[in-house]
Amino acid sequence: MTLFKGSRRRRWTRHAGLLTVGAVGVSLLQGPVAQARPEPQPTARSKAPVAAVATADRDRVLGSTWRGSKDRAWTTAGDAEGFHVLVADAADGYAWRTAATLREAGFDTDRWIGNACVTSSGRRAVVVYAPRAFTNKAELSARGGFTAVVDLETGAVTKLRITTSLAYFNPGCGAGESVALTQEGDEELPGTRLLRLDAERGTVRPKVEVNGQFTSAVPSSDGFVGALGDRLAAVSGKGKVRTLATSNGVPFAVRPDRDGGVNFMELQDTAMRARRLKGTQVATLAEGSAGTFGLERGTGGRVFLTGQPKAVKPLPTAVTRLAVPASAEVSTTGALAFERVMTAGETLPGASMPADVTVPIELDARVPRTGRTVAFRFTPERNDRATDSPALGSPRPTAAGASGARATADDMFEPYTPQDPDPWCSVPRNDMATLAYHPRPRQIEWAVDYGIFGALTQTRPANYRGFGLPAYSPQGMFPPRPLAGGGHVAAQIMLGILAQESNLWQASQTESGEYGNPLIGNYYGRRYYDDDTSDDWRIHWDEADCGYGVGQVTDGMRKAGKEKPGETARPVNHQRAIALDYAANIAASLQILQDKWNQTYNAGLRIHNADPTRIENWFFAAWAYNSGFYPNKGDGSPWGVGWGNNPINPRYDPTRHPFLDVRDPFDPEDNVPVFSDAAHPQDWPYQEKVIGWAAQSIDTGDDGVGFRTAFWIGEPVDARVRRTQAKPNIWVFCDSSNNCDPLQKVQPNEPGLETEKPGPCLHKNAAGQYDLKCWYHQPVSWKGDCEESCGFEGIRYDVPDNYSEPADGTHNPPQCTASQLPTNAIVVDYIRAGTRMPRCSGVDPRNDGSMQLEFKAGWPGEYTSKVDFHQLDNGMGGHHWFTRARGSSKFQVIATWRPPVEYSGWTGIYAYIPKTGARVPDAVYDIYTGDGRIRHVQVDQEYHHGSWVWLGNFQLRSGASVQLDSLKPAPSEKTIGFDAVAFVPGGGS
Repeated sequence: MTLFKGSRRRRWTRHAGLLTVGAVGVSLLQGPVAQARPEPQPTARSKAPVAAVATADRDRVLGSTWRGSKDRAWTTAGDAEGFHVLVADAADGYAWRTAATLREAGFDTDRWIGNACVTSSGRRAVVVYAPRAFTNKAELSARGGFTAVVDLETGAVTKLRITTSLAYFNPGCGAGESVALTQEGDEELPGTRLLRLDAERGTVRPKVEVNGQFTSAVPSSDGFVGALGDRLAAVSGKGKVRTLATSNGVPFAVRPDRDGGVNFMELQDTAMRARRLKGTQVATLAEGSAGTFGLERGTGGRVFLTGQPKAVKPLPTAVTRLAVPASAEVSTTGALAFERVMTAGETLPGASMPADVTVPIELDARVPRTGRTVAFRFTPERNDRATDSPALGSPRPTAAGASGARATADDMFEPYTPQDPDPWCSVPRNDMATLAYHPRPRQIEWAVDYGIFGALTQTRPANYRGFGLPAYSPQGMFPPRPLAGGGHVAAQIMLGILAQESNLWQASQTESGEYGNPLIGNYYGRRYYDDDTSDDWRIHWDEADCGYGVGQVTDGMRKAGKEKPGETARPVNHQRAIALDYAANIAASLQILQDKWNQTYNAGLRIHNADPTRIENWFFAAWAYNSGFYPNKGDGSPWGVGWGNNPINPRYDPTRHPFLDVRDPFDPEDNVPVFSDAAHPQDWPYQEKVIGWAAQSIDTGDDGVGFRTAFWIGEPVDARVRRTQAKPNIWVFCDSSNNCDPLQKVQPNEPGLETEKPGPCLHKNAAGQYDLKCWYHQPVSWKGDCEESCGFEGIRYDVPDNYSEPADGTHNPPQCTASQLPTNAIVVDYIRAGTRMPRCSGVDPRNDGSMQLEFKAGWPGEYTSKVDFHQLDNGMGGHHWFTRARGSSKFQVIATWRPPVEYSGWTGIYAYIPKTGARVPDAVYDIYTGDGRIRHVQVDQEYHHGSWVWLGNFQLRSGASVQLDSLKPAPSEKTIGFDAVAFVPGGGS
């Protein structure tokens, strides 16, 4: 691999995306047992990557001063288990370690994403993090990111009682330990709110409200500096705004330096300049093409000019030029620069591997002082304190003590019913008769290829997969809509939407071939994105999103009588098919996308030649799929596609390259897509991400590349350039027709929009106030001959070839019978009589006694502990439950297994540990022997997963039981599984 070949845009704040488990035996009665942790195995790679620069090589690679260096490299990486903050110090040979892992309970996500900056001292990182799907919702992307301060030396984490923007420029570190935090508005809640954080103390000053879109904020001596339209502006602590300098376009990458200067970038058409304000004078530092150079921030007021500008002026002492790519991340003093090496298989790692398996990180690094290069490869280790963000609020105090002892108040626990009593979403969670199937990527691609031609009409027989439905066919239920102008949906556009919406998930917490709860967006209606943190764990059924499955189908998915205004509930069987059957979900999602094409096409919003088989021509329809379409009322009011996804919206990095594209399409040797883009999707509008996925498929690890990609024709370089040009210039959708001027920036000031960033939207309401309603509604073309230059779809499953539905996945088959146990074993499990699990069909469930589940209430009648409680099909009898051992009483779940009430005698007791969803090393099974005594047995569930583990022999009396409490293990984010327990009369071993 060639290190640092080519260049790409600068990521102005750091983002990323990517855990280790061990073996422990059984500890009976007392004392922990020794733990054995397997060492990670090296992986072949051309440059022999290392976890740190070897001691013998440090003088040669790092230079002779490394021992006393204060330089610190840092980056972030997200995976399904959390957002990792990673650190390497020069004095340790850049040995990488995990400073902290950040996540929050109750979110089904394939990846945690985020942004971070390091304070001027280099001691602390301020991190904004969230589930990846937050980028698909305007309000969550604008102000839903959890925010924390991480001490990079001790690993201490201070989570803040606020949520802030996931935009690329937030957070913004300044001088000392001060940090600017931004809460964006959106089309429903305009304006911008700025908050000043003291990272050392973890305190936040009262918010300052600014009219319009204020972007790239950093703290100043008395307030903030940032971009307000085409101005570099200062905002005082009382909200007073004054102009510091004008700019060609919206200023970005605002970097204050140690000498009192404010450095920033500006972009005009394809030309870019780095500039510096000192006092009242503005000087140009460098000029060049967009994305070819950048400004990076270090500690102590250092600023680094990176990349390859065409012209560089004399630089002030506070600004240092580094001969590294514009895309490189730079250490705190500029002594190391590195880029992430990321494969397609790492793009969305939760797609096809266990949630608590971590993918190694690879970095290509350069030492500017010596010119040496080194490749790092290391695996983040879980390092969290298992505390919940105060931004999520807290349930009221309960009677449970610190020891985790059960509360006795009647409203503290609900017995026996994992499903919620009266949800508003139509298809419930944790109902054993409602298990969704998680398909292979090939199955999804087959359904899309057939669906776009209206051929997804294969009959699903009655009770198909145990769904409890009469016979149906996917497109019999959801027939395709003819496209205005003729033709069919481009396959890769539909596949790109599914990749962005759900990571190709139909069921949550599953791998292909497994069954689990249907994937549902904000099933509980939690308000975790507003200003009120007191009720973020409260259940608001009336605000549930109810987006189901691989296409996150929302419309009509509430129960009849619980619909949103203007919504009509779908028939019950239709709702159930959408939630449980991926093919039905895709058929329904296709209808929605076809409707968006028809809406935009019939309103005159057409791209190029409007051929629907060409990838770029779906730009408007994909835009509307995510954020809706505002129809023309004929009264002169704004209409079209909204401002939130407009490419020129200043919440997106103006120098961004096409999502997932190669770094340099003109380089014949550059065929490696920038898959690390998937770790920070918040930097692109929705439709650009969809086109990126269409061109560069995820790799699920299941079938190799997730689906066949679109392609562009021509000689190799020509084809790559045409693919790169699938992303239009950011100003294409900004002109007089929608009251947008790319050379101007104004502050929105309609009431409610005061906290929005300044931008080029000049539309005014009837009162003469700027209102961000620059909704676009004109035809657009940015390519010449679309028949030649636009992307072509790729069909894997041609309908005339009569392909059958691909075979199911085979991950983690269940243990359907207790054949490993003595024939007289009393097996106690939580499977209702008469219920047949999908992958154990033909096998009668065993429940020779009784198993009870109890759930802690957060508020009377509201069981917070159910929010992150799940079911899967790979346990004993084809079913088990799990939650996470967070050490928080609000998530407490207790399982109790009892043999028949009259049973007594010498008994061997076994617990079945399911194959997944059981990873705690210290699960404590409490044996109540019936004579008042309790015996405690510790089990490493990870080590014993997929097997029966012997708990010991005990003399039991009538009323004996076994209990497993999610509060007993040490606090962590590891899962604790609840499955069958067996009682063997006469003892066992």
